[in-house]
Amino acid sequence: MTPSLCNPLEKKRNLMELALVSIHIEESPRAVPLGAAMLAAAVQQSLGDKVNTCLVDSTLQQEVRENLARILACQPQVVGFSIAVWNRHRALEIARCLKEDHPEIVLLAGGPEVTADPESLRQTGLFDYVLPGEGERKIVAVLRVLLGEDCTAGNDFQDVDLAELPSPYLSGLLQPASGSGALWELSRGCPYRCDFCFESRGSSVVRRFPLPRIRAELRQFGKMGFGEIFVLDPTFNYHRQTAKELLRLMVKEGRNLRFSLEIRAECVDREMAELFSRLDCSLQIGLQSAHREVLRRVHRDFDPEEFRDKVLLLHEAGVSYGFDLIYGLPRDSLNGFLASLDFALSLAPNHLDIFPLAVLPGTRLADNARRLGLNSQNEAPYQVLSSTTFSAADMARAARVAAVCDFFYNRGRAVPWFGLLLDSLGLRPSEFFSRLADWLPETMPEQPLEWQKNFVRQMFLLQERPAEADLCADLLSYFGLVEPLLDDSPEIPPPLQNGLTLNPALRLVYFHHDPQQLLRHLDEGVTDLQELAFFLTRVERDYYCGMVHGKLEIHPLTSEQSRHLHNLVSGAPAILPAEFINFALEAGILMDAAGPNLSESR
Repeated sequence: MTPSLCNPLEKKRNLMELALVSIHIEESPRAVPLGAAMLAAAVQQSLGDKVNTCLVDSTLQQEVRENLARILACQPQVVGFSIAVWNRHRALEIARCLKEDHPEIVLLAGGPEVTADPESLRQTGLFDYVLPGEGERKIVAVLRVLLGEDCTAGNDFQDVDLAELPSPYLSGLLQPASGSGALWELSRGCPYRCDFCFESRGSSVVRRFPLPRIRAELRQFGKMGFGEIFVLDPTFNYHRQTAKELLRLMVKEGRNLRFSLEIRAECVDREMAELFSRLDCSLQIGLQSAHREVLRRVHRDFDPEEFRDKVLLLHEAGVSYGFDLIYGLPRDSLNGFLASLDFALSLAPNHLDIFPLAVLPGTRLADNARRLGLNSQNEAPYQVLSSTTFSAADMARAARVAAVCDFFYNRGRAVPWFGLLLDSLGLRPSEFFSRLADWLPETMPEQPLEWQKNFVRQMFLLQERPAEADLCADLLSYFGLVEPLLDDSPEIPPPLQNGLTLNPALRLVYFHHDPQQLLRHLDEGVTDLQELAFFLTRVERDYYCGMVHGKLEIHPLTSEQSRHLHNLVSGAPAILPAEFINFALEAGILMDAAGPNLSESR
């Protein structure tokens, strides 16, 4: 906190107007201003009769002038910015405009970037108060100074007592639209000391919000119709018994909610895996690297066999999990990163997020960067450019491999069949993605499926195996087009003719082999592609695949039916014979636009 001199604002209204600004990366279910709302709730609790708080949400995609207009619409006397790595430049740009055009407005800065590197924010000269650390008590103290109530607000604040903090969800400050996400803070502090993470410089004592508050918020989430709950704890399950208690509560009170949690694999046991399986959830696990010596240099423990065994517990319980990988770690190399990629994908994660190492201000890594041979950006996002073991060219290559992995594996929904593909081709994941990196255009396409099919076909044809090429095309078509129908909520298309419309949960898919026969063999455990290609019946025809009365239907079409349906899907003008219309209505391909949705009740 900077000035502690008494400088009360001249009140033009009965209440001081405070605007708290949150700038998100993009519109998403995670774009919830929880940090600002926590501050607003604290201000409301202490100064609700003297300060009116306005929450201003924006994204990096919005123009600065639009941000300014929304802030100024609150007619603020005080504006506070929550500054993070991703929005630092934009926040400074907006603050500079406010400082130049409205010098009477008091500007505050808080958030992760301020906590990590408060001096660099002070040196900008833009902010009247710079508030590192937990902000709930600090912002109240600053406002008391500005109100003329307390001229001695100092810089020394102990950790906030979490039991004293009001909940912005329970107080009604945060009411996102139905179906959107909610950020949920269960605790503060982290027991681990990873050099690259700023959490390691914070409190190693984990403080928890009271259980009654957690229970009340959970019930409130259900009432408010949230879609997904993103738990912010950096390591949800580090204390096994507490994690299990919370999981039982989530299972009981969060039946219609989906949870996203970050965990450590080594803290998982069989009972915990079973509890996760009873919850609709997705787990993110920080693998970072599969090399013990590399991780040891950043004060992170790792036992590959233990990690594999713990993840297997989640896999056997049917829990969805993903991994984080970092390239550019001290003493790591391109080959080391590719080996970590192989280890990660051998465990069949539901998604894999890969990032370059960032040397964040305030971390132990930043203190030791020169000694470790790390060359990184001086400004946000502070990414490593090269090191003594990871050249700039190798970093660029790792970035390319990471991008194609995200394109093919994550966006391409490759989890169910990727292992079968690699086993048949005799390739490691890193070999596959390295070849794909050379084959794909530099700018990644929007839709993965056709590119996936073309590349996989080429890989098999290079080995002179056309039968497996066709079979893989069928696998990709099913898992890329048909299976998503089980989860998608498609929009109703416009009426066609005679008050009829296409079933929105419908796909017209070409198969080389009987898809239902293929699925039966896979369910029976037949995973050798050469064997599958030998036993499956070739059909070479279109199938209509869709949700009808809550059930996935897959049926072959005659050439005439296929032609009519292609015309309907493409919007081409055509006269449909009554015979086809009757067939399509009975099969659930067409439906009465004014009647019930045949794809409902999933």
